Amino acid sequence: MKTCALRYQLIMNRLMESGGTPDITRGTLEGQLKPGPTTMFRLQGTPDCELRCYIGEGNILDVDPCSFGGIGVIAIPGFARFYRHVMVGWNFPHHGAFGFEKVGKVLYDVVKFIGVEQVGVPLHKTMLYPGENPFELS
Repeated sequence: MKTCALRYQLIMNRLMESGGTPDITRGTLEGQLKPGPTTMFRLQGTPDCELRCYIGEGNILDVDPCSFGGIGVIAIPGFARFYRHVMVGWNFPHHGAFGFEKVGKVLYDVVKFIGVEQVGVPLHKTMLYPGENPFELS
């Protein structure tokens, strides 16, 4: 963490303690993530009992997110298309895991080794996602 403090979870405090003095909502680590390399990852089961995942590498930027929680601004090349075609298109929830190194190659090898067939990764702007309109790239 670039900055951090032990505080309370703001939204939970508002819901559970009516915004009063924190008691049961204390213990949340808050602050800005330290700039550097990162890998985002999510592995989940589908309703038809298959595993799928996504992996993306990028960087945590040295930008104040002006919000609360353990938070940072993350840049992943090609993220807008990746988000639309993989994260939303494959029905992933909005929560994922972030590591503080670029470890996409290792994660990719591991998930393929355990038999995961659907592995979503950000594609270069010249490559199409399945079902993507080719006229969007021009």
